[in-house]
Amino acid sequence: MKTRPTKTIIGTAECSCCGREIPARESETGTLNLSCQWCDLPLYAKKGTEAHKLLMARVKRKAEPEPDATHPHQPAALPAEVKPAARAARSAFDILSGRV
Repeated sequence: MKTRPTKTIIGTAECSCCGREIPARESETGTLNLSCQWCDLPLYAKKGTEAHKLLMARVKRKAEPEPDATHPHQPAALPAEVKPAARAARSAFDILSGRV
């Protein structure tokens, strides 16, 4: 089954049509998504294109939270790369086929 790439919100931008603030999302592949939920204006731009550069100039980046040095229990950073499982997890199909 094909899965959609996850999108992360990188900031906000003003809609070209209605002027409202809309979230700016970027997918794992670098595609920028500025779709307005109020006026249904879809704006997409692939990374490396002129449209991507122009739209990124309009995006107001959200501030990254700085780690608090006074708080001793900061969560550890996630690993950069997740390794695949050694074997598939058990499922209902294993029970039906007799593999347990």
